[in-house]
Amino acid sequence: MLSIFSIILGLLATFYILILGTLIIGLYRLGQGNNPNQPFVSVVIAARNEEANISSCLQSMDLQNYPREKHEIIIVDDRSEDDTAAIALRFVETDSRFRLLNVRELNPGMAPKKWALHQGIEQARGEIVMVTDADCIVKPGWIASMVRFFEDRIGLVAGFSPLNRFSSGSLFHRLITLDGLALAGVTAGSFGAGFPLTCNGRNLAYRKSAYKKAGGFRSIGRFISGDDDLFLHQVREKTQWKMAYCIDRESIVSSKPPARFIDFFHQRTRHASKGRHYPWVLTIGLIATYLFNLMLLIALFFPGLWFLFVILFGGKSLFEFLLVSKTARLFEQKQVLPLFPIGMLIHVFYVVFFGFWGQVGRFRWKDEQFTSTIK
Repeated sequence: MLSIFSIILGLLATFYILILGTLIIGLYRLGQGNNPNQPFVSVVIAARNEEANISSCLQSMDLQNYPREKHEIIIVDDRSEDDTAAIALRFVETDSRFRLLNVRELNPGMAPKKWALHQGIEQARGEIVMVTDADCIVKPGWIASMVRFFEDRIGLVAGFSPLNRFSSGSLFHRLITLDGLALAGVTAGSFGAGFPLTCNGRNLAYRKSAYKKAGGFRSIGRFISGDDDLFLHQVREKTQWKMAYCIDRESIVSSKPPARFIDFFHQRTRHASKGRHYPWVLTIGLIATYLFNLMLLIALFFPGLWFLFVILFGGKSLFEFLLVSKTARLFEQKQVLPLFPIGMLIHVFYVVFFGFWGQVGRFRWKDEQFTSTIK
């Protein structure tokens, strides 16, 4: 029985390491954008109860070095019960680039954030739509750097968004930053490998025509999460547009990490909740990754498998470090690398728990409770 277990575990480990190797090679293939044009750009920000963050976000938007006459910022107030709309209105009244939309009614067939984003995209005047969150801070060259990657055949551009804004510097927050860096490595590496796997809605841009061609959020509307990566798969499956990953450091968008562990718990549960809704190829890869980590954990309980555990865990950790360290150099985030040994030890438990709980558990988001889909 243990021999069969060992063979299956070895095969899963080989698959996992091959995937990591492909992602690492993909990171080395990423290049700079060469689009010389400056099309009109519409930035869309969905905001719900963000009075503590929206002002800083919009101030960073105000400092964009992209031509003022060639961009607009659309704030979509998603049923806020605080001063979010009032704060946004101050920017609207003093700068013609800013526009405010108010969403008061939900669409019964679409998750709240997707519905808010859809309203903003429908009103967007630009061929390029860029999205970020209301608790994010963008650099002055954000728009310009992302636009440079929209070459003729590119319909979607993703960027890096570390969870390091207002970080306390605690071990908890530094580990969250490391986790985000690892996910960025998977994201960027998959783009470089020619098969984009995921992206992040805190730093994302796409052509409005690609959004329309992909059917918008219509087919993924019932899922609470996925306005970023599930949409990415819609673009790949339903359109001919190619995709690119922006490695320009001026494009990096900083966001707030979860303040408490319970906030982190709900965030990661929300992210994991969409796992079974990916295309079948990616779903198989996720299942294989989950089973590898689960079986690796089970191997700890059998002394006869400890040698195999050490070998496979060592190989897993080595390739994960190569991926994370390359990503850290790419985005100048090397300050979190000393924490990798801790993250390495936690990772197996992390994957096993959230991979399971994300499919069965509930989570809170914006003061509302959800499962993976709307009812």
